[in-house]
Amino acid sequence: MALRFRRRIRIAPGISLNLSKSGIGASIGPRGAKISVGSRGVYANVGLPGTGLAFREKLNKSGGRRSTSALAGAPSAGKILEQQLKTGGSAAARVRVDENGEVVITDDDGQPYDETELRVLRKYAGEGMRDLLQQACDRLNADLSALATVHLDTLPPRDTPVFQARAFSEPEPQRWTRLKPTLWCRIWPPAGRRLEEQNEQRAGQYAHAFSEWEAAARAFNEQERQRRKQETELVLTSLDAMANVLEEHLGEIPWPRETNVSFDLGDDASTIAIDIELPEEDAFPDVEYNLAAKQAKVSVKKVASTRRRMLYRDYAHGVAMRVLGEIFHRLPTVQVALVSAYMPALDAGTGQPTESYLYSVLVTKPQWREINFQALADIEPPATLERFELRRKMTKTGVFKPIEPFDVEALASCRAQLID
Repeated sequence: MALRFRRRIRIAPGISLNLSKSGIGASIGPRGAKISVGSRGVYANVGLPGTGLAFREKLNKSGGRRSTSALAGAPSAGKILEQQLKTGGSAAARVRVDENGEVVITDDDGQPYDETELRVLRKYAGEGMRDLLQQACDRLNADLSALATVHLDTLPPRDTPVFQARAFSEPEPQRWTRLKPTLWCRIWPPAGRRLEEQNEQRAGQYAHAFSEWEAAARAFNEQERQRRKQETELVLTSLDAMANVLEEHLGEIPWPRETNVSFDLGDDASTIAIDIELPEEDAFPDVEYNLAAKQAKVSVKKVASTRRRMLYRDYAHGVAMRVLGEIFHRLPTVQVALVSAYMPALDAGTGQPTESYLYSVLVTKPQWREINFQALADIEPPATLERFELRRKMTKTGVFKPIEPFDVEALASCRAQLID
């Protein structure tokens, strides 16, 4: 589920915004002249581009960002900040929105700005901060949005095995550089011997690191060779290889909510039965974050029950599409798939755990080919499953009633009809 990204957005001359999952930073000021504001103080940074020369001076000599305002007759931290921004300086700021919708703006050291400083920041970078708050809302709403879009990465069917090679991710150890002797090492033998010992130690450390890296690379390449053989050769004849391939790739899917999939391959490798254990509706997000129209504030609203049911409906059917895509893409010999989805429940008569099936669908590979996989964004998963042999009792607002799923006899009958 985790998303990791870092993006740098330029919003105006002298103003740039840094966006990452851990927070948002703003820097205001031209190249070569910046101001850093942190809990350890306010620093002016001035450099001469192209020369490598730079100057750094602490502006509030007596301590942290707010200590200046505590001195008798000294300007407030807000005044200092505004003066620096007016004269081309910069201010570092992080914007964070918590789960309750509270907006927290801090410096790079995590110290919150006071109200006067916040007014200055809104004055000079108000629109940029609103954009960042909207990005924060989008991140908080990501789980909610993902429920209706789980089908967008559904794969098309293939008749030949497919293999995607993976690169060895561990970088090669950096080669060591020999320390050069100084004049003192040349005229003082003990210093020369210490330098030589350091060089030998560095050479040994590099040799050890490179040996470990080489061994890890060989092991990885061997795993890739075996995986290639399994996914391009054995997958055509071995049920165990088919199960391994499908299990591995289903496990790599970043499901928005925990979703368990179990399957059983037929003896002739042309059929497969899949059971999907769906999460309960209560496990889905029930709040949504929205940015206020004109203020840098975030509101938290409950998701309407009808909309929540519709999201659950889309997720329940989207999961089936995603699983069917993996089957017909990874397992070339499979011609018919039976997918049944259920939620855990308690038997009303015995109180024992049982399954409440929401739908059951039989899909053949020729039928699956009829989907336009280039237009998945325009597809509604509930309507897609209706194109196949489907058992389902569902209202227009996404309320499911239990059904009796197809059995293996129905799967075998569907396979026989396909052959005929």
